[in-house]
Amino acid sequence: MNDMTHADTMTLTRYREAAEWLLRLNEADASEAEIDQWLRWCQADAENLVAFEKLQQDWQDTAGFKSAPELLPNPHADAAHRRRPRLSFAALRASHAFPWAAAACLVVAVALGYQSFRSGPVHEVLVATKQEPATLPDGSSLLLSAKAVADVDFSGVIRDIVLRPDGEAFIKVHHDKARPFTVRAGALTVTAVGTAFDVRREADRVTVTVEEGTIVAAAVGIKSPTQWRVGAGYQFTYSEDLRTAVVSRVDTVSALRWREGELAYDDAPLASVIADINRYSTVNVTVRDPKLLRLHFTGTVFVGSIDDWVNALEAKYPLKASLSSTGDIAIDSPVAVGAAP
Repeated sequence: MNDMTHADTMTLTRYREAAEWLLRLNEADASEAEIDQWLRWCQADAENLVAFEKLQQDWQDTAGFKSAPELLPNPHADAAHRRRPRLSFAALRASHAFPWAAAACLVVAVALGYQSFRSGPVHEVLVATKQEPATLPDGSSLLLSAKAVADVDFSGVIRDIVLRPDGEAFIKVHHDKARPFTVRAGALTVTAVGTAFDVRREADRVTVTVEEGTIVAAAVGIKSPTQWRVGAGYQFTYSEDLRTAVVSRVDTVSALRWREGELAYDDAPLASVIADINRYSTVNVTVRDPKLLRLHFTGTVFVGSIDDWVNALEAKYPLKASLSSTGDIAIDSPVAVGAAP
């Protein structure tokens, strides 16, 4: 067997396994052990998750069904004919490498796609307007930080969210073994079946905090695509500049206090505190004197009462705050505030 034939065989096998996993996870009696096995399969090879996601994405465009109506059950047929088919992979195993993509996608389309196609695609852009979770089309909940924006795509067999820069999202995923849930933040993709986790996207890094269950994170590593499996009680931080990740144990209650509108700090640089306030509150705080950013702050900031925090800051440090007509706050040194314009 030459190298090309071997590579084609491996590709065919990988996509056959990916299709089998989609079918297995779609069964009503799929167990938690099977979900754990699927996560381990994803982690075993970076290309496995790529193949799995490709099968989902290849059928998110409902035009694929519209152009091939023979794949759709007759809506007027009796209930017996509308049952989801159980397909054999014998023909797929015996086929040549060339049509592997079409064959695998056909399996997924027939087994999973029709049910989602009937309910229609869902594409939304969600913008945070108040500190309350939104209910997604599948029953999952999504809580966005104050200025976050997320693109939601529930077309076909996928559940996908794209978190835009400088946003944070806490997602409690509705358990659906047939439709893994993905969140994309920059170069990182987080995949889960049924769990609760938080994703914060900053300029050069993405931080994932897992409150319940297990997620698989995938991104470009130093030399090749890499995957990490992260369980409850751990925080995963990926550096887009370095293409490296750090996994550490955290107190998720403290790490996710922003959901209750509380931000707690212990000797934190004022620059970090203000960055968080600008992320989690509707108020914009700017600092005109860069030297003030080197000050350190200990205490709790309540997002709903930023004015109280500013008053406490003025009482403790040599600075002065001014309020604009739009409600934004500017912080400067007293000398600069009192200087003639």
